[in-house]
Amino acid sequence: MNRLAREVLVKIFRTTVYSTAALAFCAWIVQSSRYLGILNTSGISLSKFLKFTSYLSVDIVAVIFPIALAVSAAFVYQRFIESQQLVALQSAGISPMKMLSPLLVLIGLMVCYLYANNAYISPLAWKKFRAQEFKIKNNINPPESAGSIFSSNGFSVYAQEYIGDLYFRDIFIVDVRNPEKTYTYYARRGTIRNNILLLIKGERIEIELKTHRDSIMQFQSYNCDLKEVLSVGNRPSQPNEKFICDLLLESANDPETMMQRALFHQKMLSPLLAFIFSLLAFFMILQSPYRRKPTIFRMGCLVVTIVLFQGVFFWIANASAKNPELIILNYVLVGSSFLAITTLVIQKRKSIE
Repeated sequence: MNRLAREVLVKIFRTTVYSTAALAFCAWIVQSSRYLGILNTSGISLSKFLKFTSYLSVDIVAVIFPIALAVSAAFVYQRFIESQQLVALQSAGISPMKMLSPLLVLIGLMVCYLYANNAYISPLAWKKFRAQEFKIKNNINPPESAGSIFSSNGFSVYAQEYIGDLYFRDIFIVDVRNPEKTYTYYARRGTIRNNILLLIKGERIEIELKTHRDSIMQFQSYNCDLKEVLSVGNRPSQPNEKFICDLLLESANDPETMMQRALFHQKMLSPLLAFIFSLLAFFMILQSPYRRKPTIFRMGCLVVTIVLFQGVFFWIANASAKNPELIILNYVLVGSSFLAITTLVIQKRKSIE
């Protein structure tokens, strides 16, 4: 790679990183604002909330990346035109097609990243996000004080003294969920972590209401699963949490399976948008005649075309979750565009040679 190609590559890469960071931050603020209610109701700290919503940025960056690369490439090429560097290069016998090679390198790297993101990074991020969301919404956060620290569905926990770090001393529990039996627990110490109540050194008394018989059991440690008290089941897995190789395993025609199939095809096609958008930017900006003034019309047409193309692509992808027959439309849209832009590159090279 010569000096000119390295300069173009560095400028496009740097502009892409800056624009992606700015746009992703704005989109992340909008997305994370939907979960501000969790911050108020669950009582989690701001740092945990930021970590929780940071998993959303993975898909946000993946959507913005192709657009950012195309617009950044157009901006860099336009700067070459404004500074008359492109005219000077042509006068020296250097074809504008020489400036395509660094863009192709960046496109290749981005397509590889987007496929890796769709196959592994994005499902892993969604798994962690959903797990954190489920834990926050269904986890018991006992107050840091003594007294009644938890009471629900006939299961009440009382503590005489708060030690610190969510540990309590002299725990007393009354469990009247069973209409035939009543259970009482006493423990010297106890704590609640991840919906598990751990009791240390105590006794458990079981009383039969009809016969009034009781039985006592001494224990050194005893675990109470509070998920049964809260009626919290297992967290259902969402299609976007599954790896790309798992999306086509089911063969049924239920709505969830159709959604998985649509998501699979979307993940297979979406990285190719980076190739289409970037080469479209190259040919729309580096097209004679070159003008020193900013080609606002060309830049505007480029942005509108990209936004409309991506909007139609995602609309078809979402619609195909309900109607699988529409999946072929995205293949026609992306395939025809990919073929057209590739043919344009080949013809342009042949005309120069």
